[in-house]
Amino acid sequence: SRPRGPGSDSFSKMNTTIGSEQSQESTGSAAKKPTISLRQFNPDLILGDEIAPPSGNSAGDSRMAAVGHEVFCVRYSPDGQFIAAARGDGDIDVYSSTTGNKVYALAAKPAEPSPTCCIRFRPNTSSSKTRNVMLSVNANGEVKHWHVTSMKCLHTINEDPNQVYALDYRRDGLKFATAGQDYAVRFYDEATKTLQTTLTGGYGRTKAGHSNRVFSLKFSSEDENTLISAGWDNTIQIWDVRTDVPVRSIFGPHITGDSVDLFGNYVLSASWRPDKPLQLWDLRTCGLLKDYNWVNHDNPCMLYAAQFSKDPMARHVIGGGSGSNEARIYERESGSLVGTMRGMRQGVYSVDFHPTASQVAVASGDGTVRTFDYSRPPAHQG
Repeated sequence: SRPRGPGSDSFSKMNTTIGSEQSQESTGSAAKKPTISLRQFNPDLILGDEIAPPSGNSAGDSRMAAVGHEVFCVRYSPDGQFIAAARGDGDIDVYSSTTGNKVYALAAKPAEPSPTCCIRFRPNTSSSKTRNVMLSVNANGEVKHWHVTSMKCLHTINEDPNQVYALDYRRDGLKFATAGQDYAVRFYDEATKTLQTTLTGGYGRTKAGHSNRVFSLKFSSEDENTLISAGWDNTIQIWDVRTDVPVRSIFGPHITGDSVDLFGNYVLSASWRPDKPLQLWDLRTCGLLKDYNWVNHDNPCMLYAAQFSKDPMARHVIGGGSGSNEARIYERESGSLVGTMRGMRQGVYSVDFHPTASQVAVASGDGTVRTFDYSRPPAHQG
C-alpha cells in the first residue's frame, strides 16, 4: 500500500506508516462476506500497459526488475478529448479518450525519478487564451505548467524541500493551490505564477489547521474564496483564502489521496480505512449526511480516490482504493449502488468523471487507466 505508491523511494517512509495502520485497522474485518450482489461494469478501453512482473525471483530485486510505472492521478481534458495519466517515474502520458492511443508524452526529467502525484487541466474560460494547459506537482517539490499538445514545459515553480502531493485550480482558472508534506496550503496567481498567500493555522497557532501531510485540495465552484484541504490528520479544513486560518473543520476522514470533492454545500470524502470509507458531509454545519454502504469483501477496500460526477446535479459519486482493488459508483441522493469496476491488479489510486458523457476513468497501481461507460446496465456478479 501507499499513500503514493509501492516502488517510490520518495514515499518509502510514508508506505511504512500506512502499512502499519492497515494491519491494525483491518483486524477483524477481513472475514466479512459481501451481503449484496455486485453489479460489475466491463471496461471500454484499457490505456497503457500493465506493469510487467519482476524477472527476478528474490524479493530483494523484485521492484527493480518490474517494468512500468504506477498511475497516481488521471484527468480528462476540459473538452473530454484527452485522458492524462501521471506516473510514478514523473512522466505524464496523454491518450485519446476515443481510441485509447497515446498521443502525447510529457517528460518530467527530474534529476532523480520521483512521482508526479497530481495533475489538473486549466479550465477553459474566456480569460484563457491558450488551451490544453496542464498543471502538475511532483514529490520533488516541482510545480510545472505544461502545454500538452506541444509537449513543452512552460514554467516551473520549485517548493523544495516540500514534497507536493495535491493541487487544484479555481473554477475561473485565475488561481491555483498546492499542498503536501509541510502541512501548508499555498495559493498562487496563475498569470504571474507568484505565491499570493500561505494557509497554515494548525501547529502552534491559535486556530486549528493541518498537523500532518495534506493529500487533497478542492476549490468551491460557487465561492471563489472557499477551498477545502484534507490529509493524514483526520480532518478536512475549510478555508477562506483571504485569511490564513481555517473557518471550519470536519473531523474524522483519513485522507491519503485525491479523495475529497465539493459540490455546492456537499463534501465527499474517501478514507483509507476498512469501515465507512465513503461519506457525504454538509459544508456549512460540518455534519455527516450519509455513509455509502461499501460492503467489505474478504479484502476490505481502503480508499484513495473519490469524486462527484460532473453533470449539473452531480447525480453520482465514485470511490476507489486498494485491498479489493476496485471502484464503485453510487447514486448521490439515494446511496444506491450503480455498479462496481474491478479487474485491476493493484489498487485504484485516482478516478475522474468525463466532463459531459457517462464515462469514468479509473487509474491503478498496475500501470493502466481503464474507462467505463456507467450508463450501460452492468452484469450481476455473485
